[in-house]
Amino acid sequence: MLKHTQSKTYQAATSEAKVDMTPLLDIVFIMLLFFIVTTSFVKAQAVDIARPSNQCQANCEQGEKPILVSINENSQVIFNNRIIDIEAVRANIESQLVNSPKAPLLIRVNEMAQHETLIGALDHAKQAGIQRVSVTRW
Repeated sequence: MLKHTQSKTYQAATSEAKVDMTPLLDIVFIMLLFFIVTTSFVKAQAVDIARPSNQCQANCEQGEKPILVSINENSQVIFNNRIIDIEAVRANIESQLVNSPKAPLLIRVNEMAQHETLIGALDHAKQAGIQRVSVTRW
């Protein structure tokens, strides 16, 4: 009888252990379905930019001549070929707006100029009533 017991243990140790994968796959598919259903899709927000064109729009030849303010490399403000103080920008722009009230403002800035001079010129232009401002490098 002793022999019979040894053969069962030997047989149990050598038999292959099988793992049933079906429940594992069921859980994986349920989790996948859960994540797909609960995912919120966010639409990417974009900014529309109006690009300049070479085409002349209506009345472009009759457009207002822009008011020109320049800022040189020493952060000096130049208006009508003369150096003015940053505080005088508003008064000079207002005097130009009397002749052409819808004239745009063009600010030419040197790369070496301080940013605070540009911001100050923009603030004074806004206080003067300018509605359209363009900034370009000089």
